[in-house]
Amino acid sequence: MIPDTPPPVTRSAPHANAIAYVIRRGDTADQLSRKYLVEGRDWRALLKLARVQNPRRLPTGRQLLIPRSWLRYRIEPARLASYRGKVAITANGREAAAVIGASIDEGTFIATAANSFATLILADQSRIVLPSQSRVRVRELRRILLTNAIDYRLEIISGRLETKVQPLEGPSGRYRIETPVSMTAVRGTEFRVSFAAGTAITEVLSGHVLVTDSDGQTRALALDPGIGAARDGEGAVRTEPLLPAPALEDPGAVQLDDNVAFRAATTPGAARYRLVIASDAGFIDNNVEQISEDGRFSFADIPNGNQFARISAIAPSGVEGFAQSYGFKRRLASLHASVDAADDGYRFRWWGSGNGTRRYRFQLLSDTPEAPPIVDRVGLEQDSLTLHRLAPGVYHWRVGLLQIEADDTVETWTNPEKLTIAGPSARRKADR
Repeated sequence: MIPDTPPPVTRSAPHANAIAYVIRRGDTADQLSRKYLVEGRDWRALLKLARVQNPRRLPTGRQLLIPRSWLRYRIEPARLASYRGKVAITANGREAAAVIGASIDEGTFIATAANSFATLILADQSRIVLPSQSRVRVRELRRILLTNAIDYRLEIISGRLETKVQPLEGPSGRYRIETPVSMTAVRGTEFRVSFAAGTAITEVLSGHVLVTDSDGQTRALALDPGIGAARDGEGAVRTEPLLPAPALEDPGAVQLDDNVAFRAATTPGAARYRLVIASDAGFIDNNVEQISEDGRFSFADIPNGNQFARISAIAPSGVEGFAQSYGFKRRLASLHASVDAADDGYRFRWWGSGNGTRRYRFQLLSDTPEAPPIVDRVGLEQDSLTLHRLAPGVYHWRVGLLQIEADDTVETWTNPEKLTIAGPSARRKADR
């Protein structure tokens, strides 16, 4: 249990694997060891650190550099806040079903398949998002009793991880993301880490990040906001500024078609673009993502409702830049049409997908799409219409849809299509 007394005063430790504790008036080696040290470490060990012999008289104000491995802690499980698609959770060698609200303990492996996502909320309300095709192991989810500080560590085995970290309370808190070749430590920031082909990439969106070798100690590199760094297995590091967030063209258009489609404006320096669709503005409940080389995206099976799209650009190095989010409205009301020759006429057909009541309108126009309609049929319930005895000439035609669902009404039209009806040839006239 965390003691009721206020947490002791701490200072920044010069060593990552130790916590600096300042002795307070009334502290005794016996009291500190019983409350805060693990079994096997007693008051004698503290006396050696304090360089004193009397266990009842510790020098007030003296700093003790206590190894973290000596300190007691409490495990604070994470929570599976949301998931989409196929997510594998393996704990103690057994695979468990992904259930929203499930407890995620130390040692748990989490893997996402293609077009799958998982979001974890940690005890301090930090957020972790695993995009598709990623595998992560939860190493440590601890709260140090001596300082009431967190000590979190996650390992990226493959793929990516996005996280928004709550500011750490006190200098002894740690939040670390490791890969086989790097360790990333933060104190309250938003960043991404990925690992593939032997290279770890860190992208800092806000706050500050410290990247080291996988031991967490050597070749430390401090990264400011807007900087990305790639570190390979040999320790070679390259840094570069993050690309600016791209813009989406016409992001506010209601998405009516079978597929939800977006197009990103060209971003200089971008080799690829990534677009993520989520059901919430915080992108906790991600639905699907896509990578595109030309900035064009098309998503199938997106449900109706208010959705959110987030777009980012990726440099040739693989470093992903800043992202920009948009809200959009999805209302499936697709409409397609065709025309075929029929006996003594032409048959116009239409079809599509959507919920609610669907009513159609057919218009036949003369030689230009802007001409007034010469045929205008309103309130059609059927999916076809046949027109007879059309004179030779050039026509344009289109089909409209009025879809009514609860209190929501959507109207859309097909693009005008050209129809040319040829007259009989001179030879055919002469033969008659």
